[in-house]
Amino acid sequence: MDNINCLGSRISEYRQNSNMTQEELAMRLGVTPQAVSKWERGQSYPDVWLLKDICTVLEVSADSLLGNERQKINETGDEKLQREIWKSLQSCLDPLELIFGKKLVEFFTDGGFMGYIADVRKKLSREGILMPIVRVRDEFMLADNEFMILSYDNILYNEDLKDSSDIENLPAYMTGKLEETVRKNYSDIINPDIVKSLVDNLEHSHPAIIRGIIPEKISYGMLNDIIKAFMKRGNSIKYLEKIIEYSESILRQNDNISIEALTEKVAEKIELNNNYWVYMGSRGKG
Repeated sequence: MDNINCLGSRISEYRQNSNMTQEELAMRLGVTPQAVSKWERGQSYPDVWLLKDICTVLEVSADSLLGNERQKINETGDEKLQREIWKSLQSCLDPLELIFGKKLVEFFTDGGFMGYIADVRKKLSREGILMPIVRVRDEFMLADNEFMILSYDNILYNEDLKDSSDIENLPAYMTGKLEETVRKNYSDIINPDIVKSLVDNLEHSHPAIIRGIIPEKISYGMLNDIIKAFMKRGNSIKYLEKIIEYSESILRQNDNISIEALTEKVAEKIELNNNYWVYMGSRGKG
């Protein structure tokens, strides 16, 4: 089998392993279902710039998608078994999961639910929040009408929809709870990988703030800790470029400063009385 057919068959296999239709994959990649169909039938390649997004959506590595050999981890060298093992290991602790009981399964089978999640993702992005890929699955240990939102196996939200018939649009209701939960708990969800993606995107519009600073002077892990502490003060991650700019300036003056003290100094520069949100918050208290 030639390379183009091999790539198409792997995309098809990983898509089906993710219980995703061609239409769902197309929607999440911003292409047509016909394009996905052509890839899988070996009639065309996806554009190079799409490969990273395909890996992200299908939760596979570029090596796996492109067919590069990985270390043998089973006795027979069975490639399918190896992929299943690596996938299981990758998803041992997911940043974000939406799990539900058996009577809610019907709301997740037509693919429309992913559209609601996409709307939540776009809405949160306007607040500076990059929501990680949501792992959506049924869980037999939950009550029939129960759903949970988890982050690294920690329960962030839990509800039993015993009176779900009273809810006009159940998918919209559940994704609304997902939106509220991510916004409220983002400091617990964010991790260095998410921080790297945010920084990589920010570099396009603010290269002077990022280049030579992240990760050379401030590691992704350190920036993650600063962001967590900053958000736990009730602040927004939309100030990310200012967080980086002020952190670098403070570290130039004192590279031995603790994360706590650094966060305090950064917050002092942002939480000024003439800040719109600080001002509006003070009006609300009045």
